[in-house]
Amino acid sequence: MVNNNSPRQIAEIVENSLREFNDGMAHRENLSIRIGRRTTQIIRFGMTSMLMLGAALFYLIYILTSDFAVIREHMEKMSIHMSSMDSNLTSVASDIGQVQGTLTAINENITIMPAMNSSVSNMDNSLITLSGDMHSMVEQIHTMNSTVGNMAANLQLMNKQFTDMNITVGHMAGNVNQMSKPMRMLPFQ
Repeated sequence: MVNNNSPRQIAEIVENSLREFNDGMAHRENLSIRIGRRTTQIIRFGMTSMLMLGAALFYLIYILTSDFAVIREHMEKMSIHMSSMDSNLTSVASDIGQVQGTLTAINENITIMPAMNSSVSNMDNSLITLSGDMHSMVEQIHTMNSTVGNMAANLQLMNKQFTDMNITVGHMAGNVNQMSKPMRMLPFQ
């Protein structure tokens, strides 16, 4: 086969080939830049979503720790009232011991009529002491009732705070679902 191509024709063929190669390389470079931009957008969106989710989680942790601080404060108040009740019960036990001693003395003094007068006066004193102790115990029971009422109010407040926290967590779940919707539209799943 004879080569009828002149050097000018060969140069044009080489020039056309190089131009097409250059166009192909430029198209490949543009495609790489588009892929890089899209990857950067995906990474930015993912990092933004992670930051928002992290902020929401830190806020939830903050709410939980503040609620537990309130619960601890109420428990300390309850502990103070319980120790007060313990001392009151000890007082009642000692008063019952005094009543038992008085009844034993009455039993012994019933058999002896002349000593009955002194026994009755001792009994009067013991009953006066018992009456004072009973009044003191009634006041402490009133205090305990108000403390239990405060505790019930605090438990209702805690219940409301847990309900509010459940609602907030529900909203967060909806927000997370809402945040994930753009990722569902991307072809990289």
